[in-house]
Amino acid sequence: MKNRNDKYITIKANNTEPIRVLYKKVGEVPKVMIIDNLFKLKRFIVQRNLDIIPYQTAYIICNNKELMKNMTPNIVFSFNSIKGDFILVNIDKNKREFKSLTQEDITWYASDLMNKSFNNIDIIKISLENILSKKRRRKNE
Repeated sequence: MKNRNDKYITIKANNTEPIRVLYKKVGEVPKVMIIDNLFKLKRFIVQRNLDIIPYQTAYIICNNKELMKNMTPNIVFSFNSIKGDFILVNIDKNKREFKSLTQEDITWYASDLMNKSFNNIDIIKISLENILSKKRRRKNE
């Protein structure tokens, strides 16, 4: 039996060109991934009830909040986090189609996502705590 949303996706899946996205697994560096079949991606988003979240000038496709509850954080923002694996993609809002990330986008976002990576946040926090404790010890000496 076909899902009602399949018809909607078929109508909206006009672009057939492969696109480049960034794929970020928990605890790993972002990797460039080529998605050949955009219809399958759109169907996967609907079937899994994934969220599409604006991020800077691109979009993060990730698990919805209900699914994220028991997952390991991947990246951390000021007041929120993304848990589990996700992909980062451009979207043409007017045509409602996914677009490839440019090489400039890939370079910038890969670095930005690594800086927000949950593991890196812990390392930075520990480093800052070590620096502050050394300064406190020096003041007390």
